[in-house]
Order: sequence, then C-alpha cells, then structure tokens
Amino acid sequence: MAVIIGISERLSRLIDSLGLTTYQFSKALGYDRPEKIYAVVNGKTKPSFDTLSAITDTFKQVNPKWLLNGEGDMFFPEPNARIVSAPQDKNYTDYPFVPIRFQATFVEGYSATCRLDNMETYRVYSADGRTYKNAAVFEVEGNSMWPQIRHGARVLAVCVDKGDWCYQSGGVYAVMYKDYFVIKRIKDNELLTKKLLTLHSDNPEGGSMPVPLEEIRGIWKVVKVVDAPVE
Repeated sequence: MAVIIGISERLSRLIDSLGLTTYQFSKALGYDRPEKIYAVVNGKTKPSFDTLSAITDTFKQVNPKWLLNGEGDMFFPEPNARIVSAPQDKNYTDYPFVPIRFQATFVEGYSATCRLDNMETYRVYSADGRTYKNAAVFEVEGNSMWPQIRHGARVLAVCVDKGDWCYQSGGVYAVMYKDYFVIKRIKDNELLTKKLLTLHSDNPEGGSMPVPLEEIRGIWKVVKVVDAPVE
C-alpha cells in the first residue's frame, strides 16, 4: 500500500518539482515574506485554506487532491487538462552567480567591464518577467547586514557604471575594493568632495568602514533578495 506523505513533505516536493526556491515560491504566491511557507515546509505549522487556494490558483497544473491529501499525481497528467498560468519560462532569467566559495577567485579575476561570463549561473524568477542588464547573484557571507540580509542569503545586484558611483546612496550595495568583496549600505557618499565612500553595516555590531575612491574596483546595487535561509 502506498505511503501518503504529510503536507510539509508534499509542499517541499512541489517546490522542488517547480524548480523554485522556497523564497521564490512565496513571492509567486504574493507573500512579501517567506516565513509562512518556511514554517509549513519545516513542519512547524499547517497551511491555511487561503494558502492552499493560493497555491492551486497560482500553479494551475497542480492537482488539488494530491496537495490536500496525497491522492493521485502531483500534476494533472494531460497538458491541456488545465491552463498552466504560472510560472512560465519567460519569467526566469539565469544570472551569473558568485557563491561565497568563489568570491576570492571573482575578486582576483575581476575586470572593470563587469564581465562574469565564466561564472556559474543562478536562475531567478520574476513575476512580471523583468530582467536586469549587467546583473549578478551574490551569496552573502556573514551577518553584518542582519536582520535584513542573513548569512547565506543570495541577492540580485546590478552593476553600477563608474561614472555613477558618486551618486549612489541610501541603498544596499555589493562593493569590491582592494582584495575585499562586501555587501554593505551606502549612507555617506563623499566621492565627489572627499573621494571617500563610507560603507555601513545594518547590524550595530558590524560598524562602518571608509573606502577611498582609488581602492574601489566595482559597485553593484542590490535590487532584491532572491533566496534567504530561515533561522
């Protein structure tokens, strides 16, 4: 007799089968934060009726009977049985990916042209199909940007032209200077006046660091978190 798996395991298998991360799956459902889905996947809570309805409304290829009680197949067997409305291939973009373990290599081989052709890629889902030019996905090391960005999170960032460095302020940026690569917030941009850029940590224990213009090798503006671990 077939073993019927629990809702947490079914949801985890569904997310994997859709080729999404838990964060991307949550965003596709319209949730601003992924904690609700993480809690279900980790077995800490049961999904609400609204969440189950959101899943079957968004991913119309999913068999509701399988999702609710494990009966039948995960997806409808006939391609035309139901209209698949989300997510389509056009909503995915593969960006160069710089994981923590490759950041030293990335820094060593970086050139000012922002070319990342030789890096592995990371697929990012966008509900509106938007793509970014000269963008890359970076894995975050450390908790200096906690609680907004945790260690191990992956962020999508767009390369900033050197001529625009002096106008960047108020956001989170990936900055390469000397032999360092960090993700920090820019609050004090004095590149025009003092040729100095001060990088701040959101975590009070992280402090701030001044970086002279001549040491900066590249700046990327973080536009969104594409995957985030749960604590």
